[in-house]
Amino acid sequence: MTKKIKLILLFIFLLSFSLRLFNSSRPPLLWDEASLGYNAYSILKTAKDEYGTTYFPLILKSFGDYKPGFYVYLALPFVALFGLNPLSTRLPSVLLGSFMPVLLYLLISKFQKEKSQKLPLISALVLAITPQAIHFSRGAWETNILTFQLLLGSFFFFMSQKKKRSLYLTLSSLVFASSLYTYQGAKLMTPLVIVSLYLSFNSLNKNIFKKFLSDKKLLKAFVLPLFLISLPYIFSLLTSQSGNRLIVTGLFSYKRPENEIQQIISESNKLDYSLLHNQTLFFLRGASSRYFNHLSPTYLTFEGDWSNPRHSAPYIGILLYPSIIFLLIGFLKNTNLFLNKKTTPLLTFMTLWFFLAPLPAALSRDSIHAVRSMSQVIPLVFFVALGIKTVLDLFKPQKLITLLISLSFLISLFFYLDLYHSHMVEKSPKDFLYGYEQASTYLANNIDRYNQVVFSGHLGQPYIYYLFWSQYPPKKYQAQVKLTEDRGVDTGRVEKIDNIHFRPVNWDTDSKLENTLLIITHEDVLRLSLDKNQDFFSKFTPLSPIGNTSTFYLYETKKTLNYAQN
Repeated sequence: MTKKIKLILLFIFLLSFSLRLFNSSRPPLLWDEASLGYNAYSILKTAKDEYGTTYFPLILKSFGDYKPGFYVYLALPFVALFGLNPLSTRLPSVLLGSFMPVLLYLLISKFQKEKSQKLPLISALVLAITPQAIHFSRGAWETNILTFQLLLGSFFFFMSQKKKRSLYLTLSSLVFASSLYTYQGAKLMTPLVIVSLYLSFNSLNKNIFKKFLSDKKLLKAFVLPLFLISLPYIFSLLTSQSGNRLIVTGLFSYKRPENEIQQIISESNKLDYSLLHNQTLFFLRGASSRYFNHLSPTYLTFEGDWSNPRHSAPYIGILLYPSIIFLLIGFLKNTNLFLNKKTTPLLTFMTLWFFLAPLPAALSRDSIHAVRSMSQVIPLVFFVALGIKTVLDLFKPQKLITLLISLSFLISLFFYLDLYHSHMVEKSPKDFLYGYEQASTYLANNIDRYNQVVFSGHLGQPYIYYLFWSQYPPKKYQAQVKLTEDRGVDTGRVEKIDNIHFRPVNWDTDSKLENTLLIITHEDVLRLSLDKNQDFFSKFTPLSPIGNTSTFYLYETKKTLNYAQN
């Protein structure tokens, strides 16, 4: 690697790091981020998670959704160094997301046929500025760590084809095994990537299965460690409630409603329903629709994850606008190489990864899901870069074409950054749970003033924000924690900590309690028609003003005694 290449990679890393670290408290912490941060804090203080049941657990009970715990252990040293705050919680994702473009460069540069560094450098630069990669690297998103692990495991597997085969196979196996402890989507995505890797190097072998069974080095150095390290996770999945989330979020758990079935039968007959409208075809159509949503220009370029605003910035897709043109060119180039039998293991692998990456999202209940399909960003960026390189190789003068392409991406990047930092949260503050920090901080600083507190649970999981922002002593919390779990739902709720009740506000009774603090959401105000009260603005204090409203308000009931001792 020349000094010039090293300097370019350093620039790409610093650019990537800056885009991910700048204004790191934006957007506000989400439930899962607060949970990951507080559980790291709890393990740091007590060697147990928030429930205090197991030392150094691999699976976290959390909200009853049983999160794989790898991210918590990545965050733990940062929480120890910098305290419990959004930055320390998000730093693992920020750092690995910043290194990901460099890792992509290494993979492509070592395993492309030509000696030119154009394709790997373009790939690294495009990944550094791609909206989806930036978005999920800025927050404590386990899917971002999984994507890094899939890329790193693939890099080691590719290296094993060149030298020190057993060493690199074992390293690859360890990384892939660790991914199972990182994010739920790894249960499907990791095996798919592993199979894709093997097929990429053995696609021309007619007896591929026989070769696999006879490859002793692969079995000993890769398959065996992968199996052994995965055993505790597999055991937990089979014997506990860890698999409940798959049941709740899986597409096949949501059958066509009975009234819809009867409607279809009434329109024709039972035979027609059995042949053309049965449950199998219903699920197949649903999965197909969800799959192709992840390949649509609407998702890729213009809207992003339209089902959940917190998964992308508004008015733009998961790629910068010019990317869609070069993505098409890249795919055409790849198809041409394939038809002329000039494909390589790298091209085969990226093609397989691209088409397999939407599957975890397609088999879930949501019509589109940028989190579950996040690893798709790697092959997407690769083909965008291949398209850019193809254009640069075809047209002259190259410097002018380079300048025009650079300007188009730069303008699109500035547009995206403006959307992200100036409009994303303001457009949809409720979706980004804006106000929990302000409400929880106020409560932590003033809790001794009140007999009791009612903290509205309308936006979900208020307790974890109170624990996080008050840095509530984990040992004290473990002594009283109780999660109320709902059947058929993958998340439960904590209803009480000390004198704080986390539940919906009942205005008729709660407003009559003595010396009580009510923390209510804007939706509660509308639901209870409190805004129609003439004294609303004098009696309700906005805790988190944003735009022309506030996401949280506080209301203090009357007190007849001095409750300072409480």
